[in-house]
Amino acid sequence: MKMSKRLHPLYIAIAFIEHIKNNILPFVFVFIVNRHLLFTYWWATLLAGGVVALFAFFTWREFRYEVTETEVRLHKGILKKEKRFIQRNRIQSIQLDQPFVFRILRLARLRIDTASSGKDAEIDLSGISLKEAHHLKDTLKLSGSQPEIREKSPEHMMKVSVKQLALAAAFSGNFGYIFAALGFLYQYIDTYINRWVKTAYEEMIHQSMLGLFVLVAVIVVLAYVLSIVLYVIRFGGFTVERYDHYLHIKYGLLNKKSLTIPFHKIQAVTIEEGLLRRLFGWSSVSLNVVTSDLKEKVYLHPFIQQKEISALMNVYVPHYEYIKCPRNTAIQYAWYPLLLPLLLFAAAGIGTSFWKSMFVWVIAVLCLAYVFIHWLGYRQGGLMMDEVFVSIRSQFLTRKTTIIRRKKVEQIEVFAGTFLWKKGYRKIKISTMGTSGSYKSGYFPFEIWHPIFLQATSSKKA
Repeated sequence: MKMSKRLHPLYIAIAFIEHIKNNILPFVFVFIVNRHLLFTYWWATLLAGGVVALFAFFTWREFRYEVTETEVRLHKGILKKEKRFIQRNRIQSIQLDQPFVFRILRLARLRIDTASSGKDAEIDLSGISLKEAHHLKDTLKLSGSQPEIREKSPEHMMKVSVKQLALAAAFSGNFGYIFAALGFLYQYIDTYINRWVKTAYEEMIHQSMLGLFVLVAVIVVLAYVLSIVLYVIRFGGFTVERYDHYLHIKYGLLNKKSLTIPFHKIQAVTIEEGLLRRLFGWSSVSLNVVTSDLKEKVYLHPFIQQKEISALMNVYVPHYEYIKCPRNTAIQYAWYPLLLPLLLFAAAGIGTSFWKSMFVWVIAVLCLAYVFIHWLGYRQGGLMMDEVFVSIRSQFLTRKTTIIRRKKVEQIEVFAGTFLWKKGYRKIKISTMGTSGSYKSGYFPFEIWHPIFLQATSSKKA
């Protein structure tokens, strides 16, 4: 029996800061309402801080973990004790994170996920020494069902350059990064140059609407450039290493992340072709694995030529093949899912006509754009299955082709409205484990979906 270990003593400070951050809003409210009493009752603030510090200390003191030949054991809890035992062969992925502050303190956060992990990791060791984190990761990266082999160097290694990452961001159409950049610009402008911007804005408004357009264009361009910078910072140093039994993916300039994935734990491979990327023949390849970090997509490659995908998968995910789906949805019924959106657009148009009739044209244009995008995406849908793989494709703005090993399919479901059900047409939904484990497309005619449904369900029973 191995001796149990505690987290690094600096975890006490980390836990203290976390408790303060998670409970700061009530204190801020009290400060705003009764700020004149802040100095009168300064001792109450010190007392609250002391209680939080004491709680952080006992949290560290009661938290212990140990790794045996077959399982990982966790003991924690102050008022409510908890013991957790995780079989090593159930481990789906291991993620090592190093936020900027952790890097300064030479600490790390190790998260271990299993099939039952939800939003929280099955085991979360936040605040262990970097050396111990690497030791644990090396110990656990080969599950109990694999031979204990210490591999000194990878069989294959791939690095994505800063230029490729910048191009990936520029052609991604990822509005999340653009909105984040706009938020950053707003805070900067509001804090430092608010008066100057206000004056410039008023001058432009007085001059002409062209000045306003120029101002908006400048802000959008700045946000777009900043979004590229944020993307490069987030995924900088992107490296994929292939070993005999697993992949090791690491990236991040400020917040370093490292993810170890056994090959047999990969649930699916998805090829995404964004609208801009597709025009120039570029795609991204991501892996569906079980991880509690739901905000992060696990990329195998963030920006790759479509013609190079097959070679990439042959080297780094040899258990999968790049299979292109035929376009075999029932395109004559593409209008059926549009009934409800069209009714909503019509209601919005009628309601707007009583307020501002000119906006009816805006709603009409949006309606036509939505119908066109829906129809274009619907006709790209596809489904096929061979002896080993199921491949399903769908599209709205981004076209997604997902390849799943048949033995990884957890659930397959067909559904349709009453009208199309009677005619034999079905939408199909395939589910696996993992962060994005649900894929659907349709409608498909009987001769397409029925054989696949029968074979998939019979193989699951077998």
